[in-house]
Order: sequence, then structure tokens, then C-alpha cells
Amino acid sequence: MNEAALLSVFEAAHQLALKHQRPVVAVSSRPAPNLDPLVLYETHRQGFFWCAHSPGLALFGLGCAWQIEATGPQRLAEVNRHWFALCADAVIDGAHPPLLLGGMRFDTQQPCAPHWAPFADASFHLAQWLLSEDRDGRWLRCQCVVEPGSDPAALARASVAAHQQLFASPRSLASHPEVIERTALPAPQWQAKVANALQAIDSGELSKVVLARHIEYQLDAALDSGAVMRRLHERRNSSHLFALHRAGSCFMGATPERLLSCREGHLSTHALAGSARRAPTSEEDQQVGAGLLADPKELHEHQLVVQTILQGLSGIVSDLQAATRPELLKLATVQHLSSPISARLVEGCSLLDGIQALHPTPAVGGLPAATAMAFIRRHEGFDRGWYAAPVGWLDARGNGDFLVALRSALMTPLHCHLFAGCGIVQGSRPADEYEETQIKLASMEQALHLAPR
Repeated sequence: MNEAALLSVFEAAHQLALKHQRPVVAVSSRPAPNLDPLVLYETHRQGFFWCAHSPGLALFGLGCAWQIEATGPQRLAEVNRHWFALCADAVIDGAHPPLLLGGMRFDTQQPCAPHWAPFADASFHLAQWLLSEDRDGRWLRCQCVVEPGSDPAALARASVAAHQQLFASPRSLASHPEVIERTALPAPQWQAKVANALQAIDSGELSKVVLARHIEYQLDAALDSGAVMRRLHERRNSSHLFALHRAGSCFMGATPERLLSCREGHLSTHALAGSARRAPTSEEDQQVGAGLLADPKELHEHQLVVQTILQGLSGIVSDLQAATRPELLKLATVQHLSSPISARLVEGCSLLDGIQALHPTPAVGGLPAATAMAFIRRHEGFDRGWYAAPVGWLDARGNGDFLVALRSALMTPLHCHLFAGCGIVQGSRPADEYEETQIKLASMEQALHLAPR
């Protein structure tokens, strides 16, 4: 990208920063047809990678021009306030606005486990260089925050130097680390937790609670996150892919679930609850799917999620609509009941308000929400960290997309943590729920090459 063009944009932002005595974000975008987001992520194995569909969008972000971390129950309101204050006087050269990337913890009240320490309650950053690919092609953005005391020429030189790093050669990594030890709660003990949940449901304390499993692998070498993402990409089916790096750790997943997206004030989401395995033949798979669509227990669990999403959004939207019957969402190892939901944001409300209203949905927490969260804190036995929490992006125009970080893994230099859960409702059977988590863990274990040998 041309240094003189960047200098012009940064100088315009600097003039505004001096005038208003506050930071101003500047972004310059250019076509980049020869760059590929997945290839760049494979090369660098850092930053942020994203590959979602409906609509299709791939992102790769490298470097950090600005970051915000926020804690506590008002973390998203704080992120929203600081982000849109920063963007109030944005200088935009080209068609693409500044875009923020990040995510948040599932539960701010849960003590943070050491392996989740680099991942704050909420953490978002503005990548210095951002490559995007959608139906309009591939575009490369240079994003910079210009302070009143900044030197625009120095910023332009540094940006061009960072641009050269995009084309660095891949670092070599051991591609197949060996497992030294695998640690997981034995099946009978986890199934006993499900039995406890069923007792709480039978007593009327809960109508649903989601219980997850945590598996830790100790490895003899670091995993290659780029190679893992390539394998996930090759077999992604209807999954959305994400990877976020923080201080030598990577949180990565192939999730079936979108929490909420916004495009020009139009919100879209889907209720996702109710699961069955995929079958080896097309005919058997259709039979399994038909059984899922007719299963009273699975339909009940699904309808609880639909109703709660509608209730959660009702205060911040208009024209709220949901499908009358669920459809099947088929993934590599599991199929789900899914119901599309759409709405329009009312004036003065934002995408992050919607995220705040919905998280945690009954698909990852339970009902009643506060009681289910308290049950999870008492009985689940581990820190979910960013697992089952929102991850995504938000731009300066209020558009954005957030996924629920399911079917995911946290990779640290010599460890890997896997997570999967399932919804417990009346009629659930502990052995069946354990088997469901096994199915959900399989796709990530296969991509990590950590599947049982």
C-alpha cells in the first residue's frame, strides 16, 4: 500500500485529533485480489481469523492499532461507548469502515482459571492490517488511531513496514505433537452431574440447564493452529470458523451457532437446540433427521430457546419474526434443530445491546437463566472462559456479527483444552447426554489430530 496515500489519510485524521483533542481512527482500504485470509492465517498463526456464512465473510486481522478491555456486568456497554466515541470523527479512505474484533468470557462471576488468564472479561482490538473477503471481493484495510501528539509521517512509515510483514514466510512447527497425558472427568462422574440436574428439574427448580465437559491434553510440542484451521476449513459444512490469539494462546472453534448479526439495523439470529448424530448413509441420515424433527423432548428443548430469544430481544427491536417450525442444520458429526429469527433494532439501540440481552441463551446456559447459571457455577467444575460466549466483529457503522463459541479449543504452548456441552431437560438420560458430548467433541479432536488412537 502506498505510503504517500496513507500519509494523506493520517494527516487528515491528525488535524481532527488536534481540533477535538481526542484520538481519531483512520482507515484506508484497497482491493487485494491476490491475498487469501486463510493462507495469511496459516502463515502467521496470530491475530484474528474468521470465516462465516449467510452472508459469507472471511477476515484476517494482524497487529493491534487499538484495544479495549472491559470487566464486569457492564463490559459490553463500556466497549460500545468507547468504540463509537473513537469512531465519531473517523477518516475513511475507501468503501470500508473501521472494524473491531474480539469476544468475551462466558461468566464474569466465575473465578478465572490460569489457562484463561490472557482472555479478559471482554477484549476487542482494532487490527493494524485487516484483509476481508466477501461477495465484493478481497479488500485490505490499514487501520490506525491518530492521537493529537502523533507524527503522521512516522505512523505511515510504521504501517508500511507492518504491511511487509504480511508477506513473511511461514514459521515451521512440529505438525503432530504427541499426547503426554489426557485429563477428563470419567463418564460416571459427569453423568452423575446430569443426574443432579435432572433432580433439580424434577423438583421444579429448573426447566433446563446446559452442562459442559472440559478435556485437557498435555502435549510434547505446540500445536500448529494454522494447520488445524485448514483442516476445519476443509470440512466445515455449515459451521462458522474463528480463531483469536492472546499472549501465546489461541482460542479456536468451528461453531454451528450465530448469536446475533446486524446489517443496516436489521438483526438476524437463529434458535439452535436439539441434537442428533449424523448417520453413515443418506437414507439412514434422513431417518435420524426426521426422528429429531418429531422428538417431543428435543422439540421442547428447542422451543424454550426460541421463546427466550424472542423475549430477550423484545425490548430493543421491532418487526420481530420467527419461523413457525424448526429446520435441520446438518454438520459433520451432528445435526440440530434450527429456527431463523429476524428483527429491526429500534432507534438508539445497538448490536451489543442485543448481545447483552441474549447472552447466555438457554442453548448454553439454561432456564430460568439466573438459576441455571448458579447451578453451572456450583456443579460444572471448571472455568468455561470464552467457551460458549460471544465472539465476533463490529464496525463503525453498527454492523457486525457474533457467534456462540461452541465446538472449540483453547491452545496454549504445551496444552490443549477442549469443550463441549448439551442441554439437560426433563426426559434427558445421562448416558445419552454423555454420548452427545462425544459426538460434538469429535470434529475438533479430528482437526487437532488428538482423536483417540
